[in-house]
Amino acid sequence: MFDTTSQLLSIRPAVETQPAVNTAEKFQNDTLRPVLKLLNDNLVRVFRHYVLQRKSNFFELNLTDQKLYITDVLKKDQKFNSLVKGMVIGHFTEYEWNEYVGQEQEINRRISNLIEQRIVSNLSS
Repeated sequence: MFDTTSQLLSIRPAVETQPAVNTAEKFQNDTLRPVLKLLNDNLVRVFRHYVLQRKSNFFELNLTDQKLYITDVLKKDQKFNSLVKGMVIGHFTEYEWNEYVGQEQEINRRISNLIEQRIVSNLSS
């Protein structure tokens, strides 16, 4: 029998976190951080492709302006935001999906913030 839940969970890297104070933070620590760590290289590749497609001067910007550019893209380009969010959500188990649906707006905000942090830290290193 094909068990997607155990397969999805088995490929996620371990992530050290502090104890959560609420359910959204617990979801962030137990689900989002491991999924984003797993997808790190692909998220960076997708962002680089986005920048190159738009012939942006992103790589000529200083670090502060690069961070602002990334924040702006995640807030204003709904197509890109949906793409990267979908990459993350596609790695949820059925249980996690049900948790997500129950607090979708808060989890979407956390997904965007974590993606932004990942892209910024990878492009500035």
